[in-house]
Amino acid sequence: MTRKTAAGVCALLLLVCGRGLGAGFQLYSEGSAEALGQAGAIGGRGDLASLAWYNPSALAGAAQQVAMAGAVFVKVRTDFTSSLAPAADSSMADDWHAVPHLYLVQPVAEQWTLLLSINAPYGLVTEWPEAWAGSPAAIRSELSVLYATPALAWRLNDRLSLSAGFNIVHAAAELTAYRGPALGRRTLAGNDLAGGYTVSGHWQVSEGWGLGMRYQSGVAIEPQGTLRYQNDPGLGNRFDAKGQANLPASFNLGVANRSLDRWRFGAEAVWSEWSRYRNLVFVFPGNPYEPSPETNAKRWQDVWSLRLGVEHEPAASWRLRAGYVWDPSPVPDATRAPELPDADRHMLTAGVGWKGERLSVDLAYAFLWSETVETGAEVAAKVPTAAGHYDTASHLVGISVGTTF
Repeated sequence: MTRKTAAGVCALLLLVCGRGLGAGFQLYSEGSAEALGQAGAIGGRGDLASLAWYNPSALAGAAQQVAMAGAVFVKVRTDFTSSLAPAADSSMADDWHAVPHLYLVQPVAEQWTLLLSINAPYGLVTEWPEAWAGSPAAIRSELSVLYATPALAWRLNDRLSLSAGFNIVHAAAELTAYRGPALGRRTLAGNDLAGGYTVSGHWQVSEGWGLGMRYQSGVAIEPQGTLRYQNDPGLGNRFDAKGQANLPASFNLGVANRSLDRWRFGAEAVWSEWSRYRNLVFVFPGNPYEPSPETNAKRWQDVWSLRLGVEHEPAASWRLRAGYVWDPSPVPDATRAPELPDADRHMLTAGVGWKGERLSVDLAYAFLWSETVETGAEVAAKVPTAAGHYDTASHLVGISVGTTF
């Protein structure tokens, strides 16, 4: 059997719901540097290539072909303070990870535009030391979810436009934990391919005000993969694994204002349907070492987050940007686990952009910090050595390069 995710069952279940840097493990780094610099509060605008992902309808009737590509580099540090003994304190590895993006805008008629966005809206990498106190719960958890989203946008008139598209979703994951001296590390790994859809609308209310809306469907992931143990006690150390996970549906409502000369303001509310993530369930056919099914309660909750952004044009070719995100966690206190010690987050962003006759370059930086949280009581009851609290801070650096044809 191929390595089709038990981790896609694991991380894709364990992690698969949301935001490694945002609620759950949905990524703020999903978009371009021009969007990150404004905290992603751009859904009400109609003049940015990044809207190929954030609100495709806003680019209906585009006059030029546009291509933009780049990456956001993410560094996350989480410190664990044990409730049992200072010697059990630990910290996650804080390496840099790249999250790519690509946007294409292709006019096909006066009122019609084809768009393609390729990015990673969900993902996570958490890596604890091999022998840390919570290793029976998690050592390394990695999830990447890549979306390829072609869409068609239609401009009905000068004020109103609509779009529809579909999501081709590739998810890959790996989850490692310690299962005692006889078995050693347990690793679930694999991938899956699934699909969903997206619809959006843009209304230019007046010359100064724009309103944007986007809905992304939930995506069901049904991975099949392999489970491997470090040691073989005598009955084998490689087994099939099956699972199921749901990426949340989401709804964005954004408003933009350009009433002041050389200024653009944006605000966006984002709803994420994390209540789809009730349990993390694994099935291990023929595995004598694990209960099957293995059920881990999650009971995540739907959440609304808020994004605010501003852009200033000090000169014709230059843009200065700033933003703020408030993002409450969907994770109940009782079920918070070390593979994703999620907490309410705040993020401050800044960015700069330059645009020439055909070429554009955007840079952005963001600092994200989370409120202090504790290991969930239900998790600590199963793994007492994992009891403690977590403090997390992240740095994001983005670069995007665009061109018109």
